[in-house]
Amino acid sequence: MQVKTYEELTKDELLQILQLRQKIFIIEQNSLFSDIDGNDRNSIHIFSTHDQEIKQYCRVFIGNEITLGRVLVNPKYRGNGSGRELLDYAIQYIQKNYPKNKIHISAMVYLEKFYTSLGFIKKSNPYEVANHMHIDMTL
Repeated sequence: MQVKTYEELTKDELLQILQLRQKIFIIEQNSLFSDIDGNDRNSIHIFSTHDQEIKQYCRVFIGNEITLGRVLVNPKYRGNGSGRELLDYAIQYIQKNYPKNKIHISAMVYLEKFYTSLGFIKKSNPYEVANHMHIDMTL
């Protein structure tokens, strides 16, 4: 896994990340929302590559609380535990570097069991974001 600030990302890495986020969140999930929200500059980017291609990615926004978001696995690498591997690493990284902070995530409802298995606890009723039902969860 690689962990980089916005400034540390190469132009090619940033381009691949944004293209993959667009492919998954906007096109595949048929969601219309502003993915490029200005929070990338204040975030830590955790990802891995395989054959010079982003395999898995998430963004850790450092604000008043730690927010884990934009969690994705490249479609080519799904179904083999890559999502769990990514989140296990991200959680360990956050807990090591920000031990006093809770981790927040706005999770799609259908992934509640997955996030619960990682230790997250449901904190809200379902609500809609970009035509998909979400819940707030905290670790």
